[in-house]
Amino acid sequence: MEVLQILILSIIQGLTEFLPISSSAHLIITSSILGQETQSITVDIFAHGGSLFAVIIYFRAELADALQDYKLSSSDSFLNKLLLGSLPILITGFLLRDFISENLRTLDIIALSTIFFGILLWIADRGSKEQTPYESVTFKHAFFIGLAQCLALIPGTSRSAITIICALFLSYSRTVASKFAFMLAIPTLGIIFLSEIIALGFTSSEIYWFDVLLVSTFSFLSSYLCIGIFLNLIERIGFTPFVVYRVLLGIFLFFLAY
Repeated sequence: MEVLQILILSIIQGLTEFLPISSSAHLIITSSILGQETQSITVDIFAHGGSLFAVIIYFRAELADALQDYKLSSSDSFLNKLLLGSLPILITGFLLRDFISENLRTLDIIALSTIFFGILLWIADRGSKEQTPYESVTFKHAFFIGLAQCLALIPGTSRSAITIICALFLSYSRTVASKFAFMLAIPTLGIIFLSEIIALGFTSSEIYWFDVLLVSTFSFLSSYLCIGIFLNLIERIGFTPFVVYRVLLGIFLFFLAY
């Protein structure tokens, strides 16, 4: 794969992992523009790795506090909330992986889900929200958000979008919903990253280390900047710009499909 293609795909993957705009849709459009049917396994795996390390480093202080206060048996432990919220998608993804890859990765489904969940994001953002610390997400609500995250297995949904939507419907503020959605990515992306490396076999004949360095670095940088800018702006701009973008993107994908 050419260096420019690697850079473009890794940056897009890093940005769309955390913005509520669907990475599936953007990678399809980008691959089409670049003349590729699919992205390489290197980009896929190590772009996830770059995004994972970005969110860990961005929230390092919060994670350090959570680790210091961690109790395995406590439902008030923030780490337990993250783990509980990650379980549904990991179990569902394992059971339905083949079905999803064979039946749902079509352009019209991605277009439809891009528009539908964009409108749902707009509806969720209309209600009044409580301004509370992100740690205030309850154990029960963490599970509900985790269940909602399973819908991200439908291409075009966006993992960050659906978790934010659920948190907004549960009356959390935009910032709290976004922070919890981003931190919920840590166990989810961590397990995906490790499982993909194991599946790859990590043999030297399949790894191009220069590509790995580029993908990881640019995915990390784009993810880190995206998280910081998004959290600093979201209370002021709201989710309407992302809703409009998703609807327009979905319409464009319909044109590509038909």
